[in-house]
Amino acid sequence: MTNVIKGIKNERPFYYFEEISKIPRGSGNEKEIANYIVDFAKKHNLPAYIDEANNVLITKNATQGRENDLGVMLQAHTDMVCEKDLATKHDFSSEPIALIQEGNILRANGTTLGADDGFGVAIMLAILENDEISHPYIECLFTSSEEIGLVGAGKFDYTKIKAKQMINLDSAEENTVIIGCCGGVRTEMTLSCTREENTSDAYKITIGGLCGGHSGEDIDKGRLNAHILMGKVLMLIKEITDFKISYISGGDKDNAIPRECECIIVPNASFDDKIEEIKKIILNKVVAKEDENLTINIEKTDTSSTFSSKDTEKMLKLLSIPNAVLKYRDVAPILPSISRNLARIRTEESNIKIGFSSRSYTKEGLDFSTDELESLASKIDASYYHHERYPSWQDEADSPLVTKWQKAYNKATGKTTVPTLIHAGLECGLITSNVKGLSAISVGANVHDLHTPRETMEIDSMDRIYDTVCTFLSK
Repeated sequence: MTNVIKGIKNERPFYYFEEISKIPRGSGNEKEIANYIVDFAKKHNLPAYIDEANNVLITKNATQGRENDLGVMLQAHTDMVCEKDLATKHDFSSEPIALIQEGNILRANGTTLGADDGFGVAIMLAILENDEISHPYIECLFTSSEEIGLVGAGKFDYTKIKAKQMINLDSAEENTVIIGCCGGVRTEMTLSCTREENTSDAYKITIGGLCGGHSGEDIDKGRLNAHILMGKVLMLIKEITDFKISYISGGDKDNAIPRECECIIVPNASFDDKIEEIKKIILNKVVAKEDENLTINIEKTDTSSTFSSKDTEKMLKLLSIPNAVLKYRDVAPILPSISRNLARIRTEESNIKIGFSSRSYTKEGLDFSTDELESLASKIDASYYHHERYPSWQDEADSPLVTKWQKAYNKATGKTTVPTLIHAGLECGLITSNVKGLSAISVGANVHDLHTPRETMEIDSMDRIYDTVCTFLSK
């Protein structure tokens, strides 16, 4: 029985959602959740395999009479994006997620909920436990560290996979069946700077209150990037007086649009009489309703050193690089074709470290973004490297797998679902490229504001997805 979630049709998926919410499972910290899944398999007498990357594969034999049916792989990732409000005290490495139900909405207390991809993990455990439905041979693949570049999926031994149909449970829209996603790559850049002693007045600029969001699915919604916005603030100040940067920091996850940024500068002259005007200009840049809580604070502070004027100019160039949607698709569905997220900035002694994520449906699109980043690095004498590159994926809109899911969804819910693409990365591309003849789709419950502390899930939507998976598996 669940302790928090009430008024549900299917108790077991929500029971497991609550159970895994008790387990810390930020990216790179999946050992405990992997052990929990292996223990689950042992308890239910199901074969389980765990690898060094904390990927887990559980198999379940077909029910009598279904032995010759095509095997089905259900797949979800065990890690979650760990983001919290500034005022929230929460240790993601040791503390459980505090779930809160508000009617049909499930959220967490000041942190990300972990419905991405906890709902998929929970549904798979409930399916494996369910001995009442008829089903073909089932493989349930639980992958690790998806949120930091599909790391676990990239290390799994796919010779162990026999299934020819794959249902990835990592979508955030119930009424669509995803048949394609973009590929991605991450870029680390380091700008080495010269420190200079300072005895002058300094100013601390703090940007906060932004919504943020998923750097793929929300990149075209007009939400502000705190780092790019900081660049605009600094350029407004530069019109009044030159300055040197002492410190800049913001963002945390490559796949999350940064919500906060702070910067300390030492100006050549006072700009106190222009502060309110600067703040007004920046506040007027809000175009997305979700960013209406934007705050900007500029106050005097102290700092013992700054970067040189030359290094400050380099940082301003970096903050002005094109960001968000770089190009749209010219065929339906009209989605971003190429995007970039300036995700992380950290000042470390005499270095500034910057993290980018780029997405595109084509290899050429990813190359366009990385080539531009390499050009920038050359201009500002920064070092760089690209990593965690993964492929795009697209299946057929009228494939037998898509049609079968649409029929199952209609039978289970009375509703219809349509095939579409998303501007986000999924493990489908990497997995299908490693398993010959494997057809895939991605489906899921309605989850909103992914990768932010505002993340919520519609409870009845998860109920319907579980019913649809059961219907799909049943003959």
